[in-house]
Amino acid sequence: MSAICVEVTGGTDRPFTITFKPYNVGDAPVRIDNLCDDLFLKLHQADSGQVALLSPYQSMLYTWDDPAKDRKLMWNIYNNKGKGYVADFWHDGHGEEKVSFHSVKHTTLVATSSVTSKLSSTLKRLTPKSPEPCSSSSDDSDSSELPEAVTKTKKMRKDKVIVYWASYMDGYQRVFVLAQDERIAYQYKLRITSERSNYEVYLSMSSVNMSVCVQSGAGVKELAYASITDSLPRWEVYVNHKWKQLSPDLTAWTEDKYQTDQKKCALKEYIHMDLEKMQMTKPFYAELRRTYNPGVWLQIRKSDTQTFLHMKLQRFQIDNQLHEAVFPSVLYPAPLPPNLKSNEVKPCFEIVALKQHRPSLNQDVYKYLKVLVQEYCLSLDRGFVNHIFDILNHWKIEEKPAVRLRADLALVYMPMPVIAMKSQNPCQKNVVFEYIHLSPLKLVLSLSSRGYLVENVSSPTRMMFGTKKENRPKLFNSDLLEYLFNSWGTSLCDMKDVVFRMTYLELRNASITGPALLETARCHYWIQLIQQFHVLVLGMSILGNPYAKATHFCTNSPITHQQYYEPHLGTIQSRKSMEVSSRLGHAAASLMGLCSCSETRTSAMFEDLPRMQTPRRRTVESPVVSNDLPPWVVSSANSAASAALALAALVATPAFDVCREATRASLSRQVWYSSAAHALRSCCDRSGGRIVARVRLPRHTSTLQGVRAYSQHAALGVQLLRAVRGARAPAPDEYLAHAHLSPPATPTILLSTQRIYMVRAGGTSGSWHVDWVVQLDDLLGPPTVDGHKLVLSIKQDEMVNYFSTDEKVIEVPDPEVLKWLQAKIECALILALEDKRCRVEQ
Repeated sequence: MSAICVEVTGGTDRPFTITFKPYNVGDAPVRIDNLCDDLFLKLHQADSGQVALLSPYQSMLYTWDDPAKDRKLMWNIYNNKGKGYVADFWHDGHGEEKVSFHSVKHTTLVATSSVTSKLSSTLKRLTPKSPEPCSSSSDDSDSSELPEAVTKTKKMRKDKVIVYWASYMDGYQRVFVLAQDERIAYQYKLRITSERSNYEVYLSMSSVNMSVCVQSGAGVKELAYASITDSLPRWEVYVNHKWKQLSPDLTAWTEDKYQTDQKKCALKEYIHMDLEKMQMTKPFYAELRRTYNPGVWLQIRKSDTQTFLHMKLQRFQIDNQLHEAVFPSVLYPAPLPPNLKSNEVKPCFEIVALKQHRPSLNQDVYKYLKVLVQEYCLSLDRGFVNHIFDILNHWKIEEKPAVRLRADLALVYMPMPVIAMKSQNPCQKNVVFEYIHLSPLKLVLSLSSRGYLVENVSSPTRMMFGTKKENRPKLFNSDLLEYLFNSWGTSLCDMKDVVFRMTYLELRNASITGPALLETARCHYWIQLIQQFHVLVLGMSILGNPYAKATHFCTNSPITHQQYYEPHLGTIQSRKSMEVSSRLGHAAASLMGLCSCSETRTSAMFEDLPRMQTPRRRTVESPVVSNDLPPWVVSSANSAASAALALAALVATPAFDVCREATRASLSRQVWYSSAAHALRSCCDRSGGRIVARVRLPRHTSTLQGVRAYSQHAALGVQLLRAVRGARAPAPDEYLAHAHLSPPATPTILLSTQRIYMVRAGGTSGSWHVDWVVQLDDLLGPPTVDGHKLVLSIKQDEMVNYFSTDEKVIEVPDPEVLKWLQAKIECALILALEDKRCRVEQ
C-alpha cells in the first residue's frame, strides 16, 4: 500500500506550513470492517456529496473527502434513503442500531381461464406461488399457447435488521466494525471490556493556603495570599417535595450542634432535631440534608493497565495583602448571574481523566480528558503589578541587547525547511489522546492605576538606590504595561468589568505529547486573549479584524454559540464521563464485595464507603502556636470592635448591613462564625458576588523579628494602628501590642514603637476616637502598678498645655493583662532607647 500524508499547521500567529510525508500504519483516521452477511454499506462525510460503497466482508481505510468541513462520518445501508447514522469511532465503545429498509420481491400468480369468476378468487389463494419464468426469444410462441393466464405482481416489503457496531484500537490503527451476528459483535466487545481495579484512593482537604512575602526597604511585607478553601456547610429541609435551605442563623446553630457530636438538639420549644437520623421532629416532621464540599477532593483508581483520576478544587482565590491595595482580591471566582439560582455549588476547577497503558506497544492512550474552569474575575492595580514584575525580573537571565539582536537576525535568515521542522509537532505514536475537551474561559478584567504610594521608599523601583530609579531589564514587555497604566491618567479613569470570552478546545485522536498539548492550548487561548485585549482594552484594530470575534461574543450569535458556552453550564457528568467512572468503579466494588450483579450502579457500589465530612472539632486541645497573649486578650477578638476592625481590612468599602451581621455573629459563639472573617465569608456567599473580601487579614511582619507564624491578634492590631494614624503613617512607627480593656466603655490600649494610644470605637461607622496619645520619649520611667491600674509618669510640657497632668492612668480589670501590658511597655521603652545617646551624670 502506498499513500502520502499531508499535514497543514499554522495560520494564526505563524505562517502556514504544509508537510508531505509517506504513509505509515495508523495514519488513516479509521479502518472500516463490514462483517455483515448481505448488507452493502454506504459511507460518506457529513455535508459531503461523495459516497463510498463497502461490500460484505470487506475493509476500507477511510480518509476525509474535505478536511476543511466537519469531520463526522455517516454510515447507512445501501437500500435506506435516510440521513444515516453517526460513526462514533473516536473512542472505544460499542452499540447497536435498528435499521429499516425496503425490499422489492417479484411474484407470479397462475390461474385457469375456464373457471368462473367466483372460483377464480378461491383458486388464486390456493394456487402455489411459482418462480417467475425466464423469458427468451425461443419460448414466446409456446407461452402464448398456454391455457393458463399468468399474472405478474411486485410487492414492496419493509424489513428491519439490527446492526451491531464496535470501535477499538488494532495496534496503532483505529477500527470501526459493523456486523449482523450478535456472536461476532460479542467477540469484539471483549476487546474493550473493563478491568478489575486493584486499589482506590480518596484524598480530601478542607483548605490549602500559601503566603507570599517580599523584601522591601522598610523590611519584609506580605504581598499576596493564595488559598484553596472549602464551601460553607449547607443545611436543607425537605418540605412539599422540595429541598429548602435553612436560615443563616438556624444553619449556624445546627452546624454547631453537629460539630460537637450531639445526637439530638432543641432550640427552646420551637425546633427539635435528631442529627443521628437526620430528621426534624418539631415544629413538623421532615428530613434533613447536609451538603459540604472540601477545598481539595481527589479520587484515583488503578488497575493493571488503566488509571482513572477525578480532582476538584472548590474555590481558588488570590488576595492582595498590600495595605494600599485598591482591590482586596486579585483573582476570585465570579458570582453566578442573578437570574440563575443553583442549589449545587460547582467547583471552580474540575478535571476527569482516564489513561490506558498498552505494554505490547509501549503506548499511553488517554481515553478521556475533560477540564472545566469556571468564570473568574481578575483585578489588578499598579502597586501589585509592580511588585510581581519586580519578583519575576530577579529570575530572568539578563542578556545584552546585542545578543538579542543577533538572535532576531538569525531568525530572519533561517532556511524555510528548518522553520518548517521547528513548527511541526513530532508525530509520536506512543502517546495518543482520544478525546480532549478544555472548557471555554471567561475572564472579567478590572485595572486601576492606583494602589501605590509615591512617597513610599519601599517601591520596587526605588528600594535599592533610594530616590534613584533602578535601571534593570523588564519582563514580559513591561514597556507596554507602563503605557497601559499611564494612558489612563487619573484614578477616575480606572477600567472595570471588561469581559473576555475564549472558546473551548476539543481534540480527537491526537497523537501529540504532553508538552505539545500544553503549547496547543496556550496558543488557542492566548491568541484570542491578545486579539480581544487590543480591541476592548487598548481600543486598537489590527490586521484580520479580531473585533469580529468579540462582536459575536457580545451578541451571542449562532456561530459563537457552537464554539462557546457559559462556564457555569458546563458539566463533567456527561455520558462518556459516566462510562469512564463506572468502567473501573464496578471492578473495584466487585473486588471489595460490594456488589453481586454486573448491573449495579456506581452510587450503590460505594454506598458503604466513608462520605465526605467537614473536619470536626477535636475533643483534646489542638496544638497552637506558642505566644504570650493572656486569655482575656485572646477572647476579645470576638468583640464587636474587633469585628468592625476586621471588616475594614477584609473589604475595601464595607457596608452597614455587613458590619451589623458580622458583629452579631461574632458576639454569639457559633461554629465557623467565631470571628469576623467567618461571618463575613457567609455574608459574601449570600450577597451574590456584590461583596468581595480577603480570606484573612494581611500578615504582620516586624522589622525586628521578621516573618513569624501568622497571628490574627497582631493582624488586627496593625489595622487598628492604620485606622488611628491613617494610611500615611510614618514607616518607623510600627505596631507592638494592643488589648481591649473593660467591656462597658470598650476602651483599647494600643502600643507602637513610638507612642501609646488610648482609643475607643466610634460605633457602627467604623471610626476610632483617640482619647490621649503619649510619646515614649516623654515617659520618665517604666510604668508602675497601683492595684488594678497602670500608671505612666509623663514629662510636663507647659508650653503645649499648661493644664496637662504629669501622669496617665490605665485601668485594667484583669491582673494577667495588667502584667502583660507592663512588660510590653517596658520592652517598647528599651527599643526606643537603642538609637539614643546615654547621658552621663557628673
